[in-house]
Amino acid sequence: MSETPQTAKPAKGKNAIAVLRERHGGMSKELKEYFKEQQRIRKLLREGLKGGAMTVPQLAAACKLETHTTMWHLMAMRRYGEVVEGAEQNGYLLYTLKEG
Repeated sequence: MSETPQTAKPAKGKNAIAVLRERHGGMSKELKEYFKEQQRIRKLLREGLKGGAMTVPQLAAACKLETHTTMWHLMAMRRYGEVVEGAEQNGYLLYTLKEG
């Protein structure tokens, strides 16, 4: 049996995201700041929930955030599997970090 010749590896190209960013001049300063703020808030919420289950008002107070901001981020974190809803306390659901 004869061996097949080694095929040359294709040259590494830019991924689609890099090409798109290059075409549009990169990410604006405002957009970078927006994403940085989103990450900061999510980090605050994760740190707050490390101490145990909390309701939205409790977590908002602990993180010094507005309740609607806290709720919005918690719902996003729940959707992507970072937090789970638990029992109810005084008419509010308790949220905890998902173990994993």
